[in-house]
Amino acid sequence: MSDSSVKEFCKTWWAEVYNRIIGAVVFLDDASSECLHWDGGLFNLLEGGAVAVKSLSPFECATKDQRKGVFITQTTSTQLRTIQDIIKHSDFSHCTLISCVSLDVVYLELHEGKDVSDVITAGRGPAEATKMLEDMMVQWIGRSPCAVQVVHIPIFTISPTNVVFLTPPFHAMFPLYDGRLTPETTSVDLYTLKSEERSQIRRLASCLNSMFESMNLKEDVYYMGTYSSLLAGVLENSPVCLSRRKNCTNPASLIIVDRTLDLCSVTSHSMESVLDKVLAVLPKFPGHSNEVAVDMSPLCEANVITHPDDLQLSPGCLYHANDDICTQTFEHMLNKSQKEVMFDLYNKLSKLDVQRSPSPKTLLRVTPQSVDKIVTAAKGNYDVISNHLGILQLALAVVQTLKSPRRAQLELLASLEKQVLQNLGASRDSTSVLQQMSTLIKSRKERNLPLDNLLALIIHIYSLGGTEVTFSKTHEQDLIEALSVAMFEDHKSLFPQVEGHIVTPEECDEISQKTLKRLKEIALMRKNLQKYNSLIKTSETGIGHEYRGLLLQLVDDLVDTDRPELTDLRHRNEGIKDLLRSGLNILTSKKSRTLKHPLESPTVILFVIGGVTAEECKRLHRSVITSGVDNAVLIGATKFVTPVEAMKDVLLL
Repeated sequence: MSDSSVKEFCKTWWAEVYNRIIGAVVFLDDASSECLHWDGGLFNLLEGGAVAVKSLSPFECATKDQRKGVFITQTTSTQLRTIQDIIKHSDFSHCTLISCVSLDVVYLELHEGKDVSDVITAGRGPAEATKMLEDMMVQWIGRSPCAVQVVHIPIFTISPTNVVFLTPPFHAMFPLYDGRLTPETTSVDLYTLKSEERSQIRRLASCLNSMFESMNLKEDVYYMGTYSSLLAGVLENSPVCLSRRKNCTNPASLIIVDRTLDLCSVTSHSMESVLDKVLAVLPKFPGHSNEVAVDMSPLCEANVITHPDDLQLSPGCLYHANDDICTQTFEHMLNKSQKEVMFDLYNKLSKLDVQRSPSPKTLLRVTPQSVDKIVTAAKGNYDVISNHLGILQLALAVVQTLKSPRRAQLELLASLEKQVLQNLGASRDSTSVLQQMSTLIKSRKERNLPLDNLLALIIHIYSLGGTEVTFSKTHEQDLIEALSVAMFEDHKSLFPQVEGHIVTPEECDEISQKTLKRLKEIALMRKNLQKYNSLIKTSETGIGHEYRGLLLQLVDDLVDTDRPELTDLRHRNEGIKDLLRSGLNILTSKKSRTLKHPLESPTVILFVIGGVTAEECKRLHRSVITSGVDNAVLIGATKFVTPVEAMKDVLLL
């Protein structure tokens, strides 16, 4: 396997899955289904020999003549109960459980609250978990003879490009401590977290460990942020990781960063990347965290009233793993300008154009209308549609995004952000930004601005200001009062999950007060950083100010040939080493050796807990490329994130 290719890692392990599904009914959970989609989708299973593919649901089961079942799951306690229900309502004689997380973590969770450290330390966790799970499955099948198998196959990554990877099973993971942004104690360890949060960190560590094992990587762990220090601690100290590092030979640097240190880019509506625009405007594909649902009705004869809720027409999507033309266009959506994406789409569509539109060479610019014209010309022509379905879905996604009324909202919010940045940069303590926000909230309906986007903008303001900007208490109180009224007026769209519950003004007032508390915490997230505590920089032209993201500042310093000191980047072992060195210094009076630099390893992996934007990935990758360093730098995150999703992650709405 290529030493630094996450794409190869994905493909290798999916091949292992395909070897085990011949003649079986395959049941997948949502996260595994999303990973499958990015590897090629449903037909990979059917062509691999599966007789049926179903979602992992207690309402599903196999028919009487289907005797073999394969379950691809995260092996949580809830999923194990679901597997029990499915097996009891089927007639299997052969069952395979594919656990996407390491079985030593499953063993720990099966013994929650008990001390099983001796088993884990001795390395017996996987074998003990396998035996327990096999015994359970034999009991659920309830017939003899029967065959059961439990196997760990690390299915947890997707690779939108060769340098970017995401982890769908951990899309909901966000740096929180029992719902708080900051822990109540300065002494933070895994037990500062609730058991579910603790379990998520262990699961992510075990998955990353499996990836490093497959890629033969022996990593040095660096981190920035308290939550990242917990993940770094598990990777550094767990017996499984220690054992793997003894056997792996390729040095690597893993840099883990908390998203909460910089919430500006993920709450920004200034989107240059076409992919960010599409993700922000179109609805999510059902059950997926990084894919959108594209309305396919312009190509079909069906009369669709509401999309994507109208089940008579399946939604389209963005990523088509088995179509090189589509994967190239998808990469352009992430890495290139909107103009380049539009020309690329027009170029590809003109080759299948049934009405012969003008050649791309004769066009000065490609508009959404000119792309739309070619797409709709294929309506009802099912030969053209079936042969070019992927690129038609991508074209529809881009057209629907650029023609959406949401686009005008995003552009208005982006212009407001630019005003905020200049205001915060110039006036600092005397800023009137919050007054403007209160006015915007009150007049949001006339301006056609959704409240959830305005909440994202408020988070953007507090994260951008950090500890450099002090807001007036009066302005904050006015903002909270305006928010409280707005939340009550818009509660049906803002809190759709509390359907049937009558939301009161008092509840909205309480939520708005909690929101202010959370905003004040957001402003303090970088207070302990020395070098990266400010995101507002004087513009290179010398006129005005610009936002310079924490991740970009870090990567620029990382690849700088002058090797500036990475003051805020902690090395997992440095704490104890510093103590030892200070003791030795008393005796030897010699300077301690310089700290290790992440670029001393040929492979560097930057992993962000809480998500990234496509625009961030593009800028970080460009910074690495233009620096000329030879290291392979991979960018990983829990998901692609939009401003509204980031707002909900932060405010727990």
